[in-house]
Amino acid sequence: MKINLMQIEKHCEVADGIRRLVLSGRLEAEPGQFVHVSVSETLDPLLRRPLSIHDCTEDKTVLLYRVCGRGTDLLSGKKPGEVLDVLGPLGNGFAVADSEEAVLVAGGIGIAPLFFLARILWRAGKKVHFFAGAKNSLELYLPEEIGKVATSVVLATDDGTAGHRGLVTEPASIALEETDAPVYCCGPPPMMREVVRLSARFKRDVFVSLEAQMACGVGACQGCVTAMRANGIDYSRICTDGPVFRGEDVFL
Repeated sequence: MKINLMQIEKHCEVADGIRRLVLSGRLEAEPGQFVHVSVSETLDPLLRRPLSIHDCTEDKTVLLYRVCGRGTDLLSGKKPGEVLDVLGPLGNGFAVADSEEAVLVAGGIGIAPLFFLARILWRAGKKVHFFAGAKNSLELYLPEEIGKVATSVVLATDDGTAGHRGLVTEPASIALEETDAPVYCCGPPPMMREVVRLSARFKRDVFVSLEAQMACGVGACQGCVTAMRANGIDYSRICTDGPVFRGEDVFL
């Protein structure tokens, strides 16, 4: 973990409210980890913003985020050539299971860490079954290279404007029944809750990546805890113990 000064190469909107931020320089990161980005040169706002690492290449780091408040609104105004103060990589990554296949289920901005994971799985020669859902086609972001790294790609939107009409968990449930592959998931809590339920039903290993507002990002403030299913109710810090957990271990 260290502070990195990284120059913006590209910064654009890729779906309604979702922005892709390309930074020069590679972080030694694992899929599922995140960074803490300073969005202002002043103390207002004081806190950094946690952003998922969307991809890492030999000389670039790609972040993906949704504009959802003052901090990310300020970040959305940053231009190519500007330099960002980036703390990370932080947190843990996905545990890549010893399996020939994997099922990845993304909801909305949950696609952020899962594309990076898909690339790593593809490089390892594994078959990747990718499911991506959103409210509508305008909010559905699909990276251009997804067809390269995924064996199959299934889309779903609530209103049917792209792919399956309905919840992304509906087509994903078919894949869970037909394959014994581990499941990796990131998205809204209700979606992840259903993926965990389906995985338990079909006896599949399942890993979820959680989101949270974070003050420090390094476990000191304990402001991003989540309830765990350990001897009743215990708590873990999403920033350091996570953001990736086994699905059966957390209360969603």
